Amino acid sequence: MKIAFVLYKYFPFGGLTRDMLRIADACSARGHQVHAYALPWEGGGPAGIEVSPLPATGLTRHARNRGFQRRLRAALAANPVECIVGFNKMPGLDIYYAADGCMRAKILAEHGRLAQWLPRYRHFLDDEAAVFSPRSHTHILMISPRQREVYVEHYGTPARRLHMLPPGIARDRMAGDDAMAQRSAFRAAHGIDDDEHVVLCIGSGFKTKGLDRSLRAFASLPPGLRSRSRLIAIGDDKPVRFVKQARQLGIA
Repeated sequence: MKIAFVLYKYFPFGGLTRDMLRIADACSARGHQVHAYALPWEGGGPAGIEVSPLPATGLTRHARNRGFQRRLRAALAANPVECIVGFNKMPGLDIYYAADGCMRAKILAEHGRLAQWLPRYRHFLDDEAAVFSPRSHTHILMISPRQREVYVEHYGTPARRLHMLPPGIARDRMAGDDAMAQRSAFRAAHGIDDDEHVVLCIGSGFKTKGLDRSLRAFASLPPGLRSRSRLIAIGDDKPVRFVKQARQLGIA
């Protein structure tokens, strides 16, 4: 079977990217032909998977997304596939891997009902409805039972199209027999005493992942505890505003 994997942004540090690659590798290992499309594609292409960047121009994110969708339709018309698997919400998907929460719930909670008619939000809501509305035929791979309830509440998505995936973790991400030796080596390399607490924030997109809130929480620790603690943030993002925030909070 020829399968198209599509997402707006491929970059090697994203959890969604890694999920996509693991699924693509599994499909390829079973003899399927996988062709991946992305708006920007950063880094090299994975072995055994054909990659096609489809860059699109536009002053706004939703304009670039629409441009990508147009180019994707043209690419798939020229090179048809039997199944389209999306890792972002967009029209025309056979399968959607639901790594993101419900945009409609977020917009209504944070901005109110009028915001849904703004062009930027309208774009994302239309794409979400193209996947989750009862009129859609897209089957959805869910990883969060709570988000399944939220999507059904807002869109009335039929249960037959919602498929829960079991939680899992790659074996090479689990602590091995040398975990304590790695802990000691890391602390020694970074000048962290053995009795210090380490708060670790992992995730690209510092604002989305809540690094600003983590910094405020860290700054609110009792002085005695805070003096014996260290916060480390790891991710592919611009740190300037968060370094400035840390200075303002007195925890630089």
